[in-house]
Amino acid sequence: MSKLPGMREVDGRGGRYLLRTLRFPLAHRQGQVSLGELLSLSEEAVARLANADAFDVRQAVFLDTETSGLAGGAGTIVFLTGVGVFEEDAYVVRQYFARNPAEERAYLPDLARFIEERGGLVTFNGRAFDWPLLRSRFLLSRVIPPDEHPHVDLLPPARQLWRSRLGACNFGNLERHILGYRRSGQDIPSWRIPGLWFDFARGQGSVQEMARVLYHNQEDIVSMAPLAHVIATTLAGERTPHPGDWLALGRVWQRQGRLHQAEAAYRRALEAPLPPSQRALAMQELALLLKRSGRREEAVLWWEALAAMELDEDVTALVELAKHYEWHTGELARARAWTEEAIRRVQTWPTGWRRRQILSELEHRRQRLEKKGA
Repeated sequence: MSKLPGMREVDGRGGRYLLRTLRFPLAHRQGQVSLGELLSLSEEAVARLANADAFDVRQAVFLDTETSGLAGGAGTIVFLTGVGVFEEDAYVVRQYFARNPAEERAYLPDLARFIEERGGLVTFNGRAFDWPLLRSRFLLSRVIPPDEHPHVDLLPPARQLWRSRLGACNFGNLERHILGYRRSGQDIPSWRIPGLWFDFARGQGSVQEMARVLYHNQEDIVSMAPLAHVIATTLAGERTPHPGDWLALGRVWQRQGRLHQAEAAYRRALEAPLPPSQRALAMQELALLLKRSGRREEAVLWWEALAAMELDEDVTALVELAKHYEWHTGELARARAWTEEAIRRVQTWPTGWRRRQILSELEHRRQRLEKKGA
C-alpha cells in the first residue's frame, strides 16, 4: 500500500505504523491569532482557562482523534491521533496513523509514552469523547493509559461564551467566527472520514482522499492553540469581546463570584443593540445581581423597566416588584397592583402545568395582601 505524503514508517514498540511530523513557526496565524500568543498568557488567564492553579501550556499536549465511527468501546478504532506541542521556537504537530486495524495497537504504546512525558491535555470535546475512547483503546491493547491531568476541554467555556450568539459551537463555526479563519478546499466533512478510512484500510481508497483526512485533523490541532488563547483572555477580561457576547460573559463572571466584573459586563451588554429577548435577559441578570448585592432600590428601576416592556411570557420582574413593595416598603396597594398585573399576563399563557403553578402562587399572594388590607 502506498505511503501517505509526508509520512514515514516507524518501527515502534508495538509494531509498524505511520508518523507524520509538521513544524509551524510561532508566528503562524490561524486567522486573527498566532500560535505563539498562547505562550504569553498572564497567570490570571491561564488560571481561568484551566480552572486550576498550575497549568503549563508549554508542556501541554493538544490532542484530537479520528475514528472508524461512533460505535464505542471495542467496535471503534482510533486510526489517527494528532498531537500538538510547543517545542523551542515552533508548534509541532505529530500524527500517529494506522493503515489498518492492527496498526492502531502498534502506535498506542508510543503515543502513551509521549503524553506521559508531557504535562496535561488540551482538547475540544475531548473529556466526553476523545479521551474516554482513547483510554479504552489503551486498555484493550494492554497499554497503561497515561495521566492526562490536568485536562482542559475547550468546548464547555466556548459554549458558555458564544452559544447565545453563534448557536452551534462546533469547531468549524468557532474557527470562522471567533478566529476569523477559513480552511482551504482540501478540508473534508467529519462524517465522511470513517468511510474513507475503511476503504483505505481495504486497499480500495484514495491516497489523495486520506491526505484530506490528515489535513482535517492537522487543522483541528493547529487551531486549538489560538482558540485556547481567545478563551483564556476573554475569561480573564483581557480581551474585549464581541458586543453580542457581553451578556454571556457577565453570566460566566457572576457564576465565578466576580460580581463587579459581571455588573460591568451586563451594563456593556445593555449598551449594544440587542434583540428584545436578550435585552430583557441582561436586565433580569443585572437586577438580580443588584438585589443580591443589597442594592435593592437600583434593582427596582430595572424591574420597572422590564415590566414596561410587557413581555407577557415572563412575569419575574412583576413578582419581584410585588415582593419589594410588600416586604420592604410596606406599600401594600402597589404590591397588590403588581400582583394583579402579573395574574392578568399569566392568564394569557397556554394551558399547562407552568400556568397553573404560577397562577396558584400569585393567587396566594393576592389573598395574603387582601388580608393585610391592601
